[in-house]
Amino acid sequence: MRNFKIGLFFVLFLAFSFTGCDKKAKEKASPLLKEKITAQNFFEIVDKIRKDTLLTLEETDLLSSGIARYSNLIDSLYNKTLAEIINLEKDIRRRQNLSNLTTNAILSFSRFRYDGWKEVEVEKSKFNIFTYTISNISNNDIKKLSGFLQFFTANNQLIRAYRLNIDQPIKAKQFTQFQSTFRLDEQNQNELFLIKALKENPQQIFVSWRPVYFELDNGQKIDLETNN
Repeated sequence: MRNFKIGLFFVLFLAFSFTGCDKKAKEKASPLLKEKITAQNFFEIVDKIRKDTLLTLEETDLLSSGIARYSNLIDSLYNKTLAEIINLEKDIRRRQNLSNLTTNAILSFSRFRYDGWKEVEVEKSKFNIFTYTISNISNNDIKKLSGFLQFFTANNQLIRAYRLNIDQPIKAKQFTQFQSTFRLDEQNQNELFLIKALKENPQQIFVSWRPVYFELDNGQKIDLETNN
């Protein structure tokens, strides 16, 4: 009985200790998190962030990347508290991480290779034809695959993305070359810039594949668009 009482006392002591620590941790949250950024106090807030020892490393990291993300749209940060900016950045990072997780999972079963581009004209209408190869490195047939063929500048700025839907099965351990055709949108300045670059300076254009749907013939599938 005596040992039981000692054990119970020890458990209660630990419980109250952790509760107290948790309460202290909450009490130590920086008051600066409640302050709003405005056009008038922006640099003042930045200076306060720099000097505030109560902000955690994670909070300062999220604030730094959050402010950097809106560097060209700084007005979007005005009238938001630092806590709101941190939560927005957390949400963006979470979605990016989930997207990367899905992409990496799909790339564990398949490979994508961009083979080239050509322009054709049919009855005075221009079309872009993209050629690419998908390799199935899994032990099951790929039933369906969708994603975006993305084109970037040397500065990693997205120029244009084209949706690719592959409904033709790809046998296990085999590869298939595909072609997708898109009518040229002459009102789209980004597309006109891309086509000009592909003609004149293709080595300055970087291509990326971003899969969003993947299905095997055994019923397994990943649908990134449904989960976001």
